[in-house]
Amino acid sequence: MAFHRVFVYVLGILLIHNTSCECQRQRRNVEMAEDGDLTVSTGSDYPRDCSEVRDYLMKFSSRFYTMKSGVYLIQPDDALEPFRVFCNNSIDGGGWTVIQRRVDGSVDFFRKWYDYKHGFGFLNGEFWLGNDKISLLTNQKIYEIRIDMNNQHGVPYFAKYDRFRISDESSKYRLVELGQHLPESTCADSFAIHRNMSFTTYDNDNDNDLSGPCALSQGSAWWYNRCDECDLNSRYFFRTGDWWDACIEWTGLPGGNCNLKFTEMKVRPL
Repeated sequence: MAFHRVFVYVLGILLIHNTSCECQRQRRNVEMAEDGDLTVSTGSDYPRDCSEVRDYLMKFSSRFYTMKSGVYLIQPDDALEPFRVFCNNSIDGGGWTVIQRRVDGSVDFFRKWYDYKHGFGFLNGEFWLGNDKISLLTNQKIYEIRIDMNNQHGVPYFAKYDRFRISDESSKYRLVELGQHLPESTCADSFAIHRNMSFTTYDNDNDNDLSGPCALSQGSAWWYNRCDECDLNSRYFFRTGDWWDACIEWTGLPGGNCNLKFTEMKVRPL
């Protein structure tokens, strides 16, 4: 009887210890993702996207964390190593992986194929995540996309689609899936004509316009058709008159198509 009581006591200590270790292990995993330290290893998988980051945060928020937006480490399926992304947890339920943002024109988006392939800018400011990363991200699950934007007067609008996926470089990062324009969107469906288009930069022309590369006339890079009805990578607050539509634009946006003050493209699994 005494032996049984000692055995149960020791077993209880071991269970408490193991539970504590597991909690600390998962806590370290979130902390590592949050401060972006690639040199730290937890011996466990990284989150595959910001939705999984959000799930970690929700699991431990009552004791350790708040559901805050910021830069985290993720590693999508087939990615050789983890990379940093900005997770937006402050809008529409959170868990959004941000793939593009414009805020002030501080970063030049008129760039070559190489730059758009690998990504550029600053995750806490203006950036393009990189087509390689966007392709890896959107081919591992079924993703929706939300595009938030402020018009030239600062009034906010958004467009939301229930599917978004691009191919890899072998097929020019083609926009292979752009789903239904959802009814809760507060602006027109100006992305539709870009469906199934390959990505174009000024040094890699894949558009359908016969008069010349859209990337050159628009000063941008995008999934151009002939040329666009929306382009979120164009010149920030470009002067009027010359190339009047060579600006950050969304056709049909209340208050004017051109010179959007803010854009943010982000994806989340369904």
